[in-house]
Formats: sequence, structure tokens, C-alpha cells
Amino acid sequence: MSVEKIVKEIKWTIFVSLLVSMALLVTWFIFEISDIPFANKSLLALSLIPFSAALASFLKLLKIKKDPNVLVSETDERVVAEKNEADAKALKLLQGVLFLSYLGYSFIIPEDIFESIGWWITLGILLLSLFAPLMFRHITKET
Repeated sequence: MSVEKIVKEIKWTIFVSLLVSMALLVTWFIFEISDIPFANKSLLALSLIPFSAALASFLKLLKIKKDPNVLVSETDERVVAEKNEADAKALKLLQGVLFLSYLGYSFIIPEDIFESIGWWITLGILLLSLFAPLMFRHITKET
């Protein structure tokens, strides 16, 4: 992949992320001004996620512009294997945290088991984190 194509892709990522972030921020601001009860701070917090993605992409773009040879090191097999290993460890850590939060929710508030939407969401995310790697492995083997 050429450097120009990667730089163009990163610029588009920055633009779209900033656009989404600004849309969420403006929506929160409009709801806040018009005293709509939906105007909680969740829209404000959600606007930080695409803004962070744009910032990370901008920093990557600066790194590429400073030294275009950095792309070669990112596609090196050893570096890719190291990143995959780090991702696997992060997933295991996340699964542990999800499991502990599920157990904590179940033991702290036992009357919510099978009744609360929060309990079902926690259970669903935990099961998704456990079964998603198997599903993705099965999907990638077929192609």
C-alpha cells in the first residue's frame, strides 16, 4: 500500500471522526439549551470517543509525515505478531473484568437477576466477548 493512499485514508478518518464528534456535541448542546429531558451528559461523553479516534489518527499522520519509513515497520511480521499477542492479552483481561462485573452485579443485587435490563446487557456482553473470537476464527477459516 502506498504512503499517499494511507495518508489519504487517515485524513478521511480524521474528517469523519471530527464530523461525528461535532454532530454529537451540537446535538447535546441543542438538547441542553432547549431543556429537553433527554439532555443528559451521555451525548457529551459519546462525542469524546470519535474525537479521541481523530486525535489518534492525527498523531499517526504526524508520525508518518515525519518518517514515511515507519509504515514498513508497522507491516513487519514480528511487529504484527507482537500486536496480535497484545490484543489477545487485552481481550483476556477484558473478559476477566466483564466476568467480575457480571458476578458482582449478580451478588450485590440478586433481586435484579433475570429482571433488570442491566443484568441482561452485562450477561450479553460477557457471552459475546467469550464467543466472538470463536465465531471470527470460524468465519476467517472459510474464506
